[in-house]
Amino acid sequence: MSNIFIGEVVFNIFKPKSEFSRNVLTLMTGTTIAQAIPIAISPILTRIYEPKDFGIFALYISIVSLLSIIVTARYEVAIVLPKDDTDAINILALSFIIMLIIVIISSIMILVFKDNILTLLNAKSVGNLLYLVPLSILLAGLNQIFNFWSNRKEYFKTISRAQMSQSLAIGTSQPILGYFSIYGGLILGNILGRLVSVFMYIDKFLKNDKELLNRVDKSVMIENMKKYKDFPLINSLHAFSDIIRTSFSVMLISSFFGATILGFYSLSLRVLQVPVGIIGSALGQVLYQKFTTLKNDNILIYPYAKEIFIKLIMIAIPLFVMLYFISPSLFAFVFGEKWRVAGEYSQILVPYLFFNFLTSPISQIPIILNRQKSFFYFSLIGNIGMPLIIFLGYICLLSINEILLIVSIFFTILYSYILFWILNITRIKE
Repeated sequence: MSNIFIGEVVFNIFKPKSEFSRNVLTLMTGTTIAQAIPIAISPILTRIYEPKDFGIFALYISIVSLLSIIVTARYEVAIVLPKDDTDAINILALSFIIMLIIVIISSIMILVFKDNILTLLNAKSVGNLLYLVPLSILLAGLNQIFNFWSNRKEYFKTISRAQMSQSLAIGTSQPILGYFSIYGGLILGNILGRLVSVFMYIDKFLKNDKELLNRVDKSVMIENMKKYKDFPLINSLHAFSDIIRTSFSVMLISSFFGATILGFYSLSLRVLQVPVGIIGSALGQVLYQKFTTLKNDNILIYPYAKEIFIKLIMIAIPLFVMLYFISPSLFAFVFGEKWRVAGEYSQILVPYLFFNFLTSPISQIPIILNRQKSFFYFSLIGNIGMPLIIFLGYICLLSINEILLIVSIFFTILYSYILFWILNITRIKE
């Protein structure tokens, strides 16, 4: 029901009057379906898998996410920026080479130090599934590289179809694997979905842009590596610190409160992040390309950013107010009474996710306007703050509900500040 509501509101606000609006709706359609499938199958999964299984899955994904952020040194983000395709294809090649090196190193490290890694991360419940991590980060890296290439070439239908196909593959395989009690069904289903998505991206690239590979040149690659050095030096640190916040927080919750509580927490975020995923991800990809073009043409970004912000507020207020009041009952009804706790967690986190929803689509603006350092420092506060709150809360004998309440208040204040800072820097014409 909430996905239908989102779709109707978004369609009325972003009517396809221009190419920009059509691109947003193309991506949003794919993203909506991609986000709707996991939510649609969640009532099935919560009756096949236990909260502990969701906790183990969350731990695995947190490990993969940590490595996925650095697997390309963030050079793939720069693929959209050059005016010339020759530079872009060399950045793609550079990202690919870095990815292969990191996948090989991570494979060796896991083979040699598997038990030590599980102990260090307090993730012994992951067990032999850790051996699948290099495959997961390889698929994640390929998805990231070719997603940004598709964004650059405006293959928005391909992005949309890849997202839908990935979600459909996951949504089909996870229940089947769980029904037959296959060990690690949630993780194996996730890998299958990533594989399907990668195939679709690469297929499009080979059909349309394969000849550009002839322009790959070592000297051009090195030149672009130096030109966009801020991405591994600053943007990667920024992105890595963002993942540290989520992944390290997951590990702390698992360590302090157990896999079952982590399972409740992970399902809560899974549902609450649907609006952010549907609108924030789709709109963010199109805006990145749009704002980059405006910047290259020396056109002020602020009027466009302000318009988007107002439209997001119109969507967010009714949606998140509704979620706040119905979350506990909604979770109990949809996922089963034992999952009411996840609904209570969602109710606590709604204010934080509200501001995250508003910030997400325009969070690429500091990259475009060369304000990565300032943005990194602001985000670092949050990335240190969340695990610190969890740690100190546990030391002070606070309950998980009390800790999540402090987290929600902290991020509501922080995201409010970051949001208005981003809007302010768009007023400056460089």
